[in-house]
Amino acid sequence: DHHIERLEEDHVRARRVAEAINAMDNFSVDMDAVQSNLVYVNCNIPAADVVSSLGEHGIDMFDLPYNRVRVAIHLHITDEDVERIIAAFAAQ
Repeated sequence: DHHIERLEEDHVRARRVAEAINAMDNFSVDMDAVQSNLVYVNCNIPAADVVSSLGEHGIDMFDLPYNRVRVAIHLHITDEDVERIIAAFAAQ
């Protein structure tokens, strides 16, 4: 409960990630579904390949069914991390 006051920061960061990734050719995000710290990315390329490439950038995520990747923003994710995540997706 001691991190509740900063949850809004996570939501703002998640929205930033979602908007940036949604603007990329290889991905889409249902922006209406971005209501918390979770972003579900629909991939036009194999999600397993995306996860592997993200790992090469030091970003750990996992793929989901239906060719999706889940991005979870939490208290240890900084604004700099958000920019790294966006850059890693853009490198696909």
